[in-house]
Amino acid sequence: MGYRFLAALLFVFLASAAVADSSTLQALRADLASGSLKPVLSRQALLPIPDRVLARWVQDVNIDQFAVTGFNENDKRFAARIRLHFSGGGVGFLRLEGEAGAHYRLTEWYDYSSGLQLSKLVAYGDRFNQPDGKAFLTMLRDHPDSPRLVALAQGQPSLLALWLAQCSGEPCEPEALRAQQATEKPALWQLEKTFMGTDQNHYRKISAGLHGALGDDPYLWWLEGQSALSHQRCGWVDDSLRQAWQRYPDNRLLADVALQCFLAVPQQGTTFLDTLSAALGADDLAAAIHSYYQQQDVSMPAVYQPWAEPGEE
Repeated sequence: MGYRFLAALLFVFLASAAVADSSTLQALRADLASGSLKPVLSRQALLPIPDRVLARWVQDVNIDQFAVTGFNENDKRFAARIRLHFSGGGVGFLRLEGEAGAHYRLTEWYDYSSGLQLSKLVAYGDRFNQPDGKAFLTMLRDHPDSPRLVALAQGQPSLLALWLAQCSGEPCEPEALRAQQATEKPALWQLEKTFMGTDQNHYRKISAGLHGALGDDPYLWWLEGQSALSHQRCGWVDDSLRQAWQRYPDNRLLADVALQCFLAVPQQGTTFLDTLSAALGADDLAAAIHSYYQQQDVSMPAVYQPWAEPGEE
């Protein structure tokens, strides 16, 4: 079913505060509080798509916490931005759009992790029942790490995103990630691919796009820091992480990744360590510094030794 989303709503909803008495928001919160994405997805109001597609998209994940970080209702429609905290420690982001009300119906669902968009899958439609579509789904089910999926996807962004969504956290994820193609829509996988390259300006563009879509979210900065650490790109993000933590000093995950990236970039002074010590406590900071150098299996620079002593600065 086609739809036209009000342009004004797109411009407004990211900066809008959630309306506490909205029946739409209350119903959405209740669905998310179930600890699963399935109640939300069951409200999709688009054309039916194969159950096997949805089964591979919405895996059995446990949601420990969630936050509605943007919400707006305009006449009969709504838009929401959701941050999800999974039981395994991961974080994800969704954008939902649809028909407002206590029995709200979704007309759009965008997963910022994989770039998977419900309407794009629906647009693929009957092709899932054609030989090429069936071959792709069969291969995705039986051999999700097969390079043949690249050819079977035929460059279709929705199929490539579906592949990446199924492989999230699985051994086939690197293969699916390599197959992703450039897109104008912001997605977290773009950070990973950017850190694998050498173009810092491209990273800045990708980061700006994500923060433009998701706002100044501390958990997005945490994800950036984690990815930068894994690809030894802390020099690209170190200043931004420290500044982000200063805006969100109570976020321990952000403090940890900001510290690790600080330690990974040689000789930057010690002012940041003073600030962290005051906020976290000397004992916690000392333990975190020791943990970092033990994990890296390298010697601690002498300049940081005073902050590695419990109870001392």
